[in-house]
Amino acid sequence: MKDIKRLPDAELEVMQAVWALEPPVTAAAVQQRVSHAWKATSVLTFLSRLCDKGFLQCSKEGRQNCYTPLITRQDYLQRESASFVRRLCGGSVKNLVASLSDAGALTEQDIEDLRAFLDAQGR
Repeated sequence: MKDIKRLPDAELEVMQAVWALEPPVTAAAVQQRVSHAWKATSVLTFLSRLCDKGFLQCSKEGRQNCYTPLITRQDYLQRESASFVRRLCGGSVKNLVASLSDAGALTEQDIEDLRAFLDAQGR
């Protein structure tokens, strides 16, 4: 997997909006999709930063810019998940699950889902 940088929260929210829409997307479509009431100039700034970081490609369609993701949601999720487990849990998924359990964040359904997932993976 190519080196993918961790995104600040605001840029991640914009990227999630782009992933949720059918590419190529316009800044206006992204602005409508984000949960913040950001001004158009803020959204354009975030989109420009994402282009500079290699997350998006910008193309002109008529008078407006359109944006296409260069990194998939799945690639970003895999990279961030592995990084999170390494940084906060010492690389141990067991420590992650134990901390979620200790915090009361795992329901019985979550545990069943995890078991079914691992069984489906042949593990």
